[in-house]
Amino acid sequence: MLDVSSSTPEPPDQHYQAILEENKEKLPLAISPVAYPRDHVFRVYTDVQQVLGHLTHPRFTFTQSEADADILYNFSHFKDYSPPPTCTRPHRPPGPRLGLALTVASVPQPAVTAGGVLHAPAERVPPCSLRSGPPRPLCDTCHCSLREVGRPFPRAATVLGRRCLGRWARRAAQPTPYALRGQDNHWICKPWNLARSLDTHITRSLHSVIRHRESTPKVVSKYIESPVLFLREDVGKVKFDVRYVVLLRSVKPLTLFVYDVFWLRFSNRSLCLSQVHYDEFIPEFEKQYPEFLWKRVEGEIFQAFTELFQAACAKPPPLGLCDYASSRAVYAIDLMLKWDDRPDGRRVIQPQILEVNFNPDCERACRYHPTFFNDVFSTLYLDEPSNCHVSRLV
Repeated sequence: MLDVSSSTPEPPDQHYQAILEENKEKLPLAISPVAYPRDHVFRVYTDVQQVLGHLTHPRFTFTQSEADADILYNFSHFKDYSPPPTCTRPHRPPGPRLGLALTVASVPQPAVTAGGVLHAPAERVPPCSLRSGPPRPLCDTCHCSLREVGRPFPRAATVLGRRCLGRWARRAAQPTPYALRGQDNHWICKPWNLARSLDTHITRSLHSVIRHRESTPKVVSKYIESPVLFLREDVGKVKFDVRYVVLLRSVKPLTLFVYDVFWLRFSNRSLCLSQVHYDEFIPEFEKQYPEFLWKRVEGEIFQAFTELFQAACAKPPPLGLCDYASSRAVYAIDLMLKWDDRPDGRRVIQPQILEVNFNPDCERACRYHPTFFNDVFSTLYLDEPSNCHVSRLV
């Protein structure tokens, strides 16, 4: 198996087209953005209870009719961009199919959210030797989509599978000192549509990797073997991951914001998310790692977010995100921090993006930050981020 290449090929165009067809999604026609008066009160149609309960900004009001709405903010990914048949309002004239003119909380083709697709835009980010940060957002993670739901992707799955096979074989062939240098051969198999470690397995066996896909579709990734740990006095040193919420205002030009608050999840503690807040975590992290200021670590995280979305927007749909003037999107990005050794001997902290989720559950955000959706809607729909808890990335 050592003759199998472990390089990172771009999946063929048919791979993305198959996903588009499986999702029953059609790309919209280009439209001109709708201009509203500065004092316009937007009518919002939503099925998200957190929005209904926490959006209190005076420039937004709720309607129970899609036909009367200025903004559609639905839980599900928006796929039908045609105006409702009963629509008679001037700003949404009947037009060609897929020419919806009202604002929707969705971006056509979730190129960064499908588990088997995330690796592709990440790998488009070229290595950068001019800065100390991560050369690419998913530098060590090999996503191998083993999917058999709906339309199969035999060619794409073969390309990705051969790549993961090549990396596994080269690591397995190395002597023990190779593993001691942090280059071990553990892989993690995760369902593409489940959370909270359900049906998740860690293994060094290629046979086990292949067998796991027989139960449910899986995404296979290289396990992070050198994570940055956080000392909990009641538990000891534990792994943790970090969640940020990013707001995509537009694709062309790329306009991206990040919410200033992040959320933490620690291993071995089922309820620790409500016990350690970001403002408590930062000073404790800097106390444990005084040579790594959180502001600098966060700067590398934000750079990874920026590169990921730049790569996702670099190619036309369905290979990338679609530019649609009336679309907005909210994503949650989960990441871990790992140790990385530079050629000059320096040990640095490298952010490792785990997954990107469209329209995430924001219950915890609303519980601890009641103005969360006021900030989100002001940023995305009013273009007034200055008084919100957000920072602009691009």
